[in-house]
Amino acid sequence: MFVRPLLGAWVAMVLLLGLAPRAAQAGDSMRCGSRIVTVEARAADILAACGDPAYRDIYSWPAPRLPGEVADVEQWTYNFGRNQLLHVLKLRHGRLVDIRTDGYGFAAAARPGRCDSGSIAEGLSKYRLLAACGEPFTRRTMGYVTALQPRHRHQHGGWNTSRGHIPVEVFREEWVYNFGSNQFLRIVTIEDGVVAEVDNGERGFNPR
Repeated sequence: MFVRPLLGAWVAMVLLLGLAPRAAQAGDSMRCGSRIVTVEARAADILAACGDPAYRDIYSWPAPRLPGEVADVEQWTYNFGRNQLLHVLKLRHGRLVDIRTDGYGFAAAARPGRCDSGSIAEGLSKYRLLAACGEPFTRRTMGYVTALQPRHRHQHGGWNTSRGHIPVEVFREEWVYNFGSNQFLRIVTIEDGVVAEVDNGERGFNPR
């Protein structure tokens, strides 16, 4: 006599899980108009099919200087507007190795939107951070380091809820934002193009 209530609860749980937000999904293809790019495509193939990315993040220092030169590791973000998802493509040695999404796109503004210390949060992509807050007051490139990160951040196709952290090699940067004398400096640690940590620094100041 307990089967029906248990079944109803199970169905309700399944529906709730289906409606819950999901993590950025990894995939092996992306459509650009009538053309499709897939994993293993060359950088030139992607540019021919999709045009220049809205944002090109280079995981090396110094950055390539010659026209057409591609760094060993790059991350390209394509913004196709509000009705389509942002696509983030990772290239290694000039070949596409991973495609993931980063929520819906947006209309590119001529200047950054309204931004304050509360606008910067963990999990925010570098592209969205720049769109909202513009360039930081200072930035520092630390290069590749080993960091402990939650297991779920490295499972393609969904979230892994197993506990614990794993050592992962990431490309780390430190950006500092100054929001004026009424707020503290915001020290932003970015790993592989995503905000990993946000801390307060000294009190900010008003530019002269």
